[in-house]
Amino acid sequence: MKVTGLVALALGASSLAAADFTLPAFPVPELVRDGGLAKEISSLRLLREVQKAGVRASNNFDANDTDYALLRVDSLGNLAGWLETACKSVGLELVHARDRAYDGTVISRLLSVGTSLGALQGSDIKLAMPVGVIVCRRDVGWGDLHADGADAAYVILATDTGILVYDPPTRQLAALADFPNKDRISRIRF
Repeated sequence: MKVTGLVALALGASSLAAADFTLPAFPVPELVRDGGLAKEISSLRLLREVQKAGVRASNNFDANDTDYALLRVDSLGNLAGWLETACKSVGLELVHARDRAYDGTVISRLLSVGTSLGALQGSDIKLAMPVGVIVCRRDVGWGDLHADGADAAYVILATDTGILVYDPPTRQLAALADFPNKDRISRIRF
């Protein structure tokens, strides 16, 4: 997808001159199917799954829609690849993003919007995509991420294997129930 002018400004180009870059085609998400239709999960069910995973931040749970599709976990590699390519197209090497100021909320929104636009390309997909953001204090290390007490934002996804937490720069993925900072989550938004 070629992007120029005001659209480029909205996506973060740094000058008023017409920017010229190419985004990869939006990813059409692979969904869990139930009788040929996309399997639905309600926002109330998402909240229940968050609570079953041991997260106590339900007062700060927001869902923008009432019903969501359910992603196939084996398609997450394609979504992660799209995200890295989209970031490269605007000059951000995602694997090195933590070397500078990094905002996981922006990255989560990019994946959510890209996946939602990809879903619109599918003729039968009428549901919101279950891609969101969690915000927590990193008091416990997680793989390559050290415990530093800083606020951090990660991508959260609802899949056929459960709710997962994903950190794009480090490519780490964990079940929400096993996420080491789940007791420090202050906000969840789908």
